[in-house]
Amino acid sequence: MSPNATTAATAAAALAQIDEDPVFASRVEQLIRLSRDRHVNSFAKIEWPDTVPDDAWWLSPELLSVHGTEYADALPERQLKLLSKWECINAFSLNVEGERELIALLSARLYAPDLPDIEAYIHHFIDEENKHLWFFGEFCRRYGGKIYSSKKTGVADERFGHEMAFFLLFARIFIFEEIGGYYNVVAGGDERVAPFVRSIHQIHHADEARHITFGRAVLSQSKEIAFAASGAAEREAAVAHLQRFVQVSIEALYQPAMYRDSGIEGGVALRRRLLQHPARRAHHATALLKRPLKFMEGLGIRLQANPA
Repeated sequence: MSPNATTAATAAAALAQIDEDPVFASRVEQLIRLSRDRHVNSFAKIEWPDTVPDDAWWLSPELLSVHGTEYADALPERQLKLLSKWECINAFSLNVEGERELIALLSARLYAPDLPDIEAYIHHFIDEENKHLWFFGEFCRRYGGKIYSSKKTGVADERFGHEMAFFLLFARIFIFEEIGGYYNVVAGGDERVAPFVRSIHQIHHADEARHITFGRAVLSQSKEIAFAASGAAEREAAVAHLQRFVQVSIEALYQPAMYRDSGIEGGVALRRRLLQHPARRAHHATALLKRPLKFMEGLGIRLQANPA
């Protein structure tokens, strides 16, 4: 057997331990049933209005990147609402980018030797993410005329062993889903937000809640396997990898183009000031990333909520 084949076989054997946990297996079966029972044909269900008014809130004011700062106080409500439009387009653009990458990465692992016997749920996962990719992209093009690019590069390109690569894939997915879930819960439950935008958040959250549950279960099972199979240098690199992912995920929420499209000058400088603003840094730590970072810390991985 070649060295590569031996490594793959060892990885498959190690990750197969995940399937031996009856609690985990039961949870996956339950998620499969829920995905089947609550299946929604978004392509047919969503009725697209001609417009979403620019004078409506597209996101809750508390979700805006300027919230809690003197910059929000200096802007009239009309401009804050316009900013909410473009921040919504940015958030949905990030979902387009994230769902597209997620589908590609998960599809590549289907039926691979290092993937535990969770393919049945992964198929549901991919199906649901494909629908999300479609309606977020459709929303951005219909109502914004564009899909922003966040230029998130250099995070997923590092090489790790099979077990650690598996863990890091689902860790990135989990963090990404938790950030999106925060927006969904706040905006989806806010009567101030335009009804159609609110409904998109609600549809998304119905699936994402299951994906987050799945992510927590997979990470709880695979973390010790991945870290036991790795040396100290790889473990350190893995934590640094996730910290960079947290950093670029936060930075992507402060897209300079959305300030420009809102009529706010100096978007790049404003982005830089906001990322260092005490109120924004507190929001990242105590609200936006509180749940996922607490969970990761419970696994023994301590990540910081704010970029350096």
